[in-house]
Amino acid sequence: MLSRPPRIQLLGLLPAILKPCGPACAQPFTNKSVETLKEEEWRETPEFVRENADRAHHLAERLLRDYGPRIRIEVVGLDSPRGTWLGIRHRVGKGFAVIVDGREVFRNSDDYDPVKQAVDRALMPHESLT
Repeated sequence: MLSRPPRIQLLGLLPAILKPCGPACAQPFTNKSVETLKEEEWRETPEFVRENADRAHHLAERLLRDYGPRIRIEVVGLDSPRGTWLGIRHRVGKGFAVIVDGREVFRNSDDYDPVKQAVDRALMPHESLT
């Protein structure tokens, strides 16, 4: 029996560029280049949102390097309906959080080791089924 890989959710207020449809979707037929839109978004995005994006990016890179296809990474903006629900459910507030397989929540942590240990725990039942 095959099991779906554990889901790792990166939850926070994030730049639109990390979301499935950012500001570029609202202006698909203008003469602005993608680079111009990227620069505009960078200027208009608050510092803490850019920091969240950096955290999400670096964490996702490490997780993918360590686990590859054995996990599913989902980036969720706190300003989305799903993000609002997850934020309330896991008491995230307006910071950044990592939710491992819907069970373990790490709020505003820059320490990778506890997240890695939680992913290892989440993988145990999934890998025993394969």
